[in-house]
Amino acid sequence: MKNWIRTSFFTFITLLLISIGIFYIFNINLSWPSRDIEFKAEPLVRDSKEPYSGDVPKNIIIFIADGMGFSHLSLSLMTQPNEGKGPTWYEFDVKGWHDPRSLVGAITDSEASATAMSTGTSTNFGHIGINNDGEKLENIFEIASELEYTTGIVTDSYIWDGTPAAFSAHTRNEDDARDIMQQIANGQLDLIFGELEDVGEDDVPEVDESLDILKKRFQLLDENLTLPSGSNSSVPVAAIYMEDEVQDVDSNPNLSTLTNTALQYMTAQDKPFMLLVECEEMDSASHQNDSDRVVRGLASIEQTLSLILNFSKTHGETLVIFTADHETGGLAAVSDFDTYPNLQIKWATKDHSAAVVPLFAEGPGAQYFSDVHRNWEIGQRLKSLLVKDTLSN
Repeated sequence: MKNWIRTSFFTFITLLLISIGIFYIFNINLSWPSRDIEFKAEPLVRDSKEPYSGDVPKNIIIFIADGMGFSHLSLSLMTQPNEGKGPTWYEFDVKGWHDPRSLVGAITDSEASATAMSTGTSTNFGHIGINNDGEKLENIFEIASELEYTTGIVTDSYIWDGTPAAFSAHTRNEDDARDIMQQIANGQLDLIFGELEDVGEDDVPEVDESLDILKKRFQLLDENLTLPSGSNSSVPVAAIYMEDEVQDVDSNPNLSTLTNTALQYMTAQDKPFMLLVECEEMDSASHQNDSDRVVRGLASIEQTLSLILNFSKTHGETLVIFTADHETGGLAAVSDFDTYPNLQIKWATKDHSAAVVPLFAEGPGAQYFSDVHRNWEIGQRLKSLLVKDTLSN
């Protein structure tokens, strides 16, 4: 064999082995999309369901697992034992799905999807609390506050992130943290727990300015989450943490701790309440294709959801809605027969997918959500329950 042929051959083999090693070490998964498939937009027809006539919930808890699809749910069922009681997901009376697409196209983002669920109106990417024309949309928290509900938001993400912002603000600029926090401080929200992120960058104020904005309305809780008592027990409260300080069950605090404190505050007001709980771990982990973080995040969701369902059963009169704003990552839970029955995770993308997502409901009013097909129907029906509650009183 000529020298140049031998050299080229060994160079090719060496490069091939290095490439295989890199792909193996860093768990790189290459995939190519199929040919383009025509997207056919579905007409946005209004909800024709008959007005709700069943039991009206006194309290409503909405749990949004950002980025969680049915494959994430499957993984949870197979990896999260619940002390011999069976998966928490089995406790829901209503188990369904909804299509979270935005107003335009097959994909959505958190801002558009959360706005649809909070207002009952489909909108476009990056639109928070506004329609596609930029017009302000009344959200369910604003209606609830007018009806003298206690309202609160708990998130393990930053407080101006797309999901919490859609329930508390109205803007086209999802990056303007200062504006969103000022709207939160000038609104009627009674409780907000979450993080600050990217402080001092672009339109994100420094920590001191952020806290000063929030102090206009909220009493900031200490690290022990000590709630105000006596004559101050009804003052609006906030618990604010630094970036990534609230993550999985090993965090101090974690999502279930914050949710438990929020429920204590809500019940102390002795009136109806509406609470939003968001777990953002599925989205953050799936954008990075971080399988270990996904599993840890699922444990946090299970723990917090179990707490919420136990509260609902103990106190009664509480509707619990669990859903997601979209799926992230195109996750697939698979099993290699060489290591069976252990599981592996494969990924299709690091972006949002066009998959439908879970929608579960438990408690008075749950059946009203049994045939929801699009995310904006969730907002419409939640509004109907609030209106119904007003009429019944």
